[in-house]
Amino acid sequence: MDNIVNSVVRSYGGEVSRPTQQRLLNYMRLLASTGKTDEQLLAFGAAYLREIMEPDPRYSGC
Repeated sequence: MDNIVNSVVRSYGGEVSRPTQQRLLNYMRLLASTGKTDEQLLAFGAAYLREIMEPDPRYSGC
C-alpha cells in the first residue's frame, strides 16, 4: 500500500505534508478493502489527493 501512496504523491509533483499522506493512506486502505485493483487505487488516490490539495471552490461548503 505504501508503494501506491508513494506513486500518487510523486505523480502529484508538489509538496505533500506527512498528515496529508497519512490521510491518503487511510483512504487507500479503505478502497483496497473493497477489492479495488492497483490501477484503480492509483486513479482514485490521485483524484483524492488533488481534491485535498486543490479543492474546488464551488464546493467550499459556504
